[in-house]
Amino acid sequence: MESRQAELELSLIKKMMEDTRKMNIDNGIHFIFWGVLVAVALFINYLFLKLNFYPKYVGLVWMVLMVSGAVADIFIAKYQSKRSSVSTYAGRLMSSLWLASGVAMFIYGFIGPLSGAYNSIFICPIIATSLGISYFTSGSIQQLGWLRSVSFGWWAGAIVMFIFPGIHTLLVFAVMIILLQIVPGILLNIKSKKFLERTA
Repeated sequence: MESRQAELELSLIKKMMEDTRKMNIDNGIHFIFWGVLVAVALFINYLFLKLNFYPKYVGLVWMVLMVSGAVADIFIAKYQSKRSSVSTYAGRLMSSLWLASGVAMFIYGFIGPLSGAYNSIFICPIIATSLGISYFTSGSIQQLGWLRSVSFGWWAGAIVMFIFPGIHTLLVFAVMIILLQIVPGILLNIKSKKFLERTA
């Protein structure tokens, strides 16, 4: 029984690796989309607090932007699935990973502070820690060492923000989003276009 289970697991891993070699799993669009949206939201959040401009509505701004972003992302995903006629195990695994990550970050960003579990100033480092896990796993699935290494940037930034909390963490996190999410998204998009040109 154990031998049969081991063979099954091995075949799944082998299939995923073959999928990864043959297919273009991630074109980076979701990374870029969420990166730009969150970076803009962070700068707005910083300005609201710095200028004391309706600070009590910051949470509402985040809620509107994140829910709108989630709805827009669903349409982006549907559009991409229509353009891609092939579904792979590795691709489905990637979608599950980022969906689970998104749900976790929503809980960290809204439910945690509202319940009083922690101060809202710690949302950024908590989410950065979660993103580190997602990037490490994503890079491993796609067999991209450079993408897996991005996770160490997220974890290093999280440590800094945990040790030195304050309003400045919003700007630190915004810079991290640009460098560790938007830039990797652009690199993945370039890689995706080259892949499509080769297979056209």
